[in-house]
Amino acid sequence: MKKFIWYFTLIILALFMLVPMLWTITTALSHDTSTVKIQLLPNNPGLENFINAWNYPSQIEKGITMGRFFFNSLVTCFFITVLSILTDSMAGYILARKKFRYRESIFFLSIATMMIPFYVTSIPMFLIVREFGWINKFYGLIVPFIGSGFGVYMFRQAFLAIPIQIEEAAKLDGLSDLGIYLRVMLPLIRPTIATMIIFKAMWSWNIFYWPLLVTNSMDMYTLPLGLTLFKGLNVTRWGLLTAGLTIAVVPIIALFLIMQRQFISGLTAGAVKE
Repeated sequence: MKKFIWYFTLIILALFMLVPMLWTITTALSHDTSTVKIQLLPNNPGLENFINAWNYPSQIEKGITMGRFFFNSLVTCFFITVLSILTDSMAGYILARKKFRYRESIFFLSIATMMIPFYVTSIPMFLIVREFGWINKFYGLIVPFIGSGFGVYMFRQAFLAIPIQIEEAAKLDGLSDLGIYLRVMLPLIRPTIATMIIFKAMWSWNIFYWPLLVTNSMDMYTLPLGLTLFKGLNVTRWGLLTAGLTIAVVPIIALFLIMQRQFISGLTAGAVKE
C-alpha cells in the first residue's frame, strides 16, 4: 500500500509538471489570439500557427525567417558542445592521470570558476570579444564557452574511476598518450560524454543573455532572441509564440530521448575518491 501511494503521488506530480507544456502545445494548435486562454485541449486544431511563426520575422525584416534563427542556434549549440567536450575531457584527463607541479591548484581554480556568476564575467568577456571584432559573428557566440570548470570536474572524476592498469596495458601495447586518450579512455566514459552533451546542448540552445550582448543584427539572432519578436509592447501573439516555443524545444527533447540511457548512467559516474 505504501508503494502504491508513493507511485501515485509521483504520477500526479509528473502530470502536474506537464501541464505548462500541454498548454503550450494546445495554444499552438489553436487559433492565434492576443488573449490568454486556459485550456488543455485545442478547438479546431491546425498547423496554421507553426507556418505563420516560421515565416513571421520576414514581415519585420525581409528575408529573415525563424529558419535563420534555428540555423544560428544549431551552429552555436553544435560547436559549443563539441569543442567544450573536447577541451574539458582533455583537461580532465591531464588532471586525472598526469602528475605535475600545481596540478591540484589548477584543478581547484577551475572548480572555483563555477562559483563566479556569469553576469560578473560577461562584461569583461564582451569587451574582449569586441576587441577581437567578433560582434555579430559566430566566433563571439562560440569561443567564450569552449571550456568550463564543471566539464573539467566531471571528466576528471570519470577518468579517476578507470583502473590505472588499463592505461598501463595500453602503454605496453605501444600507444601514445594521445592514442590512449582517444582509443582507450574516451570509449570507457561514454555515459559521462552523453551527460555532458545533454548539459552543454541544453545550456547553449537556451542561452539568451550572451547573444543579446554580442548580436545587434537580426540575421545573427538565435532562437531565444527570435522568440521575443512575437511579444509586442502592447500585444502578444500567443499562438505564434507558443508555436515557436514548441519548435524550439523539440530538438532538445529529441536529444534527451536518444541519449537518456547513457545520461542516467553518467549521472552516477565519477563518484570516487582519488
